[in-house]
This record gives sequence, C-alpha cells and structure tokens, in this order.
Amino acid sequence: MGDDDLDATPDEADGSVNHSDSEVEQETSPNSIEKKTNKPFSSMRKWNDEKFLYALDRQLVSSGIRLLLFLPAFAILAFFGAWSQATSSPDWWNDFVEPSIGYSFATMLVLLVFVILLGYILSMAVHRHRVNLSIVNFRNKVKEAEDLHLSVRSLHGYEPMERLLNKSASKHFFALIYSMLAILSIIAISFYGIQSDTGRNYLLLSFSFTVLSLGQHISTRSSHFNMAERTGLLNSYTPPVHPSTLDMALSDLIKSQLDPLLKTDYDAFVKEVETHVKRGIDPRFAREKMMMTLYKHSKGLDLSTVFEEFGEIMTKKGVAYVKEHQVFTIEEWLTIIEHVESRTPAFFRMIGRIEEDLSAGRKSLRDGIIFEVDMENIVHKKANLFTFMHNLSDESRTVVLRVQSPDFRPHDLAMTYRLEPGEEKWWPNEPVPVSQKGNDDILAVMSGLLRDGTVAWQTMLPERFGEATVSVRLEEESGELLIGSQMNVRIRSEFKERIRSSSSLVLSLIGGAGIIAAMSIAIFNFV
Repeated sequence: MGDDDLDATPDEADGSVNHSDSEVEQETSPNSIEKKTNKPFSSMRKWNDEKFLYALDRQLVSSGIRLLLFLPAFAILAFFGAWSQATSSPDWWNDFVEPSIGYSFATMLVLLVFVILLGYILSMAVHRHRVNLSIVNFRNKVKEAEDLHLSVRSLHGYEPMERLLNKSASKHFFALIYSMLAILSIIAISFYGIQSDTGRNYLLLSFSFTVLSLGQHISTRSSHFNMAERTGLLNSYTPPVHPSTLDMALSDLIKSQLDPLLKTDYDAFVKEVETHVKRGIDPRFAREKMMMTLYKHSKGLDLSTVFEEFGEIMTKKGVAYVKEHQVFTIEEWLTIIEHVESRTPAFFRMIGRIEEDLSAGRKSLRDGIIFEVDMENIVHKKANLFTFMHNLSDESRTVVLRVQSPDFRPHDLAMTYRLEPGEEKWWPNEPVPVSQKGNDDILAVMSGLLRDGTVAWQTMLPERFGEATVSVRLEEESGELLIGSQMNVRIRSEFKERIRSSSSLVLSLIGGAGIIAAMSIAIFNFV
C-alpha cells in the first residue's frame, strides 16, 4: 500500500527551537514577517483568483454557454456570408439599409466578425489565464509537499500528468495567438476594402487562423483540470500502474485512481485515521469499513448513520478528525467515489451482486469457495477484469485463475493463488440488513469479506472492435475445473474522444490549407 512510506508529516514542522532575544526580535520584525509570509499570501491569492476564474470559466467560457465553441462557430458563418456577398449586397440591403448607413452588407458582416473575434479573444485569454493559474498552483502544491519531505515527483503518474498540463498550456497559447492573428487580418481588410482581391485574401487568412485556433482548443477539451477544487485533477489523470491483487480492495482501488497530489494527502489521511481506531479492532478492517460506509453513503445511506458506523470503529476524536478534515470532506469523498465508480464499474457491480446474496441469505459455494467475476459490458481502450475469491473451508487452498480470450491481450493468462482459510461468520446463513449496531450488517460483512478474500484486477487490451468473449476459469493445480464463467462484451471506440480528435485534425487541415492558399494568392498577385 505504501501507507507507512511517508518520511515526514506536517506535524514535524511544529518542533520548537530556542532563540536568543536578538534572533527573536529579528525574526519578528515587519520586514522579516513580510518575507516569510509573502509566498503563502501570494499562493493563496493565486488560488482565490483561480477559484473566481474557474467559476466564470465553468459557467460561460469553456462550459455552460461554451463561448469558446459558439463564438468561433458564429464567426465562421459570418465569414462565409461576407465572402459570398463581397461584390454585391442583397437587394433589400441596397434598398433600405445601405442608403442610411453607407456600408455594404459584406462590410457589416466583417465588422460583426471583428466583434465576435474580440469576444473570442477575451474568452480565450480568460480561459488560458485560468489554465496557467492551475498549473502554477499545481507546482506550488508539489513544492509544498517536497518541503514537507513528501516526494510527489516519484509517484507513478506524476510525469504523464505534468506533460498533460504543459501540453494543454501550449495548445491554449497557440489558440490565443491564432485568434489574435485572425483579428489582425480582419483589421487589415479595413485598409483595402472587402470588395478588393486583397481584402478577400485577408478574409481568407482570418478565416484560416480562426479555424486553426478552434482546432487547438477542441483538442484540449478531453483533459479538463483545475486546482480550484481539490479533486480537479481526477478527470485528466489516467493511472499508469495499478495492483494486480487488491490487498484491501476498496482502499487500494480508490488509491489507484487518485492523482499524485491527492494520493499524497490520502496516505497521510489514512495513516492518521488508523491511530484513532478503537482497541480490539483491526486497522485494516476499520479502513475497509470506513470506505464501504462512504460508498454506501453515495448510494443513499443517511449521514447520521454514516457517523454512527464510524463511531463503531473509531474513537470520538477519530470521528471528529474525519468530519473536520480540510481535504477529504464528505462532499469530496462523494466526488472521489463517483469518479472511481465511473472508471471501474465492474468492481462495484461485482460487490453489488455479493451484497444482494447477503441481503437474501444466499450462499453460492462450490468446494467451499465463493467466486465472483465481472468486466465492463462496453470496452473503450482497455477493459478491467475483476475476480473475487473467498475460501470458507477450514484448509488452505491453492487454485489457478485462468483468463482466456482470442480478442484481448493477453490471450491466455494463468495466475496461481493460495487462499487461506476464511472466517465462516463473514457469510451468515440468514438475510443481513444494510446497517445496524454491531458487525452483523452488510457494511461489516462486506468489509470483512473484502479484507479476508482475494480480489484480482487485470487489464485486458482489445485487439479489434466488435463483439468479444472472455473466459474465466478457476482450476485446481492439476487443471481440474472448479468454477467457470464466460462473458460477452462489445469493444467500441470512445465516441466523444473520436469526434474531438477528428474535428481537431480536420480543422487544422482546413486552416493550414487556407493559409497556404492565401499566401499563394498573395504571391501570385504580387508577381
């Protein structure tokens, strides 16, 4: 798990040191205080700025109204209208409007494009500034963790995350540059007139730069991130490594999906929680029950019951610590669990079936082994295969878990597990309620099953699109089949991501071709 690998905690920064009077006077002088507090105040100010800009960005700019999509789309429509009416205005315009204002229809459309592009540039500038603030706050958080001797940079996934943030910043930079070149080309039209060949050439150039800018922005829409929210990096983070066997299933699963910064806070959080576990209760069981309770809270378990369940495994000080934690609030836990559930739905479907069996008092055993398996029905990029094994017999069992599929890599995978004798009490013979006082409810039973059972997690890589089959067999060492399951799934490309990448490529090609055409026409006219 790596929970005990932390070299230091924030509490170590509170050690007292004796100073002489002159040293104390020097350190408490206004200039000294300003130097010491300037950086934290600056970081807090940047965080507050990002929080305000992120709210604006989410409501108007990149989400909500989506000005960064609709403004360039309207501009492109106006470009086509100006180009088609460059030499002659519609009759209704000539008869009723142009005599009053003295401008042609195409000129007014060019003016409209200028206003739209001006709004687009302002929106892009706000969005880019918010992205840059997120990156700055990310680096500040990493630096703060390193000052506390917490090595964030060495965690799996840090380098891909840093590359993604830098790549997003560079794409927003080029999107803003292209939009500024587009509005400069529109300004150039005012010197030549839209009726002239040079004016229409600048119109083509402005259209091309606008399309290029839109293409750069669309390519970043699949990697939303922010530091205004503590869970703002989750959606853009893809874990490169995960455990193949979950020691503490829920805890390991949640930790594997956390971004490097949140993972560092999580390690410190669970380490502190385990110091508040009541005597006689296994800290591993307490952690699993806490995670299971939070998961059931996301499914409707009321908050008062949640804290009552916490009170069964933790002291009052521990419950207060969980309640008042600045990072992992109940709201943040709901966001994290929702995110983990969306990334690994097969695991939660699997434990959901086990919970149904417990609620109904069913016990599906074969040779004293409880066995469940699940996998995504619709597969994008990769598939998560989860299996749960629990030995309820009195003797250790050595079994072979074999996964076979002609449509996924690896095609044939065999893993040997030694299943230690489990506890019969974790699977009662009568129906079990969701929550009640003591360890005779689903929260406690599921926590015990996940702690004492074996959960295997394998990543399957698809080789083609369409229907696919996966066969899962639990065998004796001799090869004799104990339990077998076969799953049919459908492998598809991710539609939204495919649309984004295709749109970005097409817009980039159109924009590049337009710039080449405009430059070629300009050179031809000059010659």
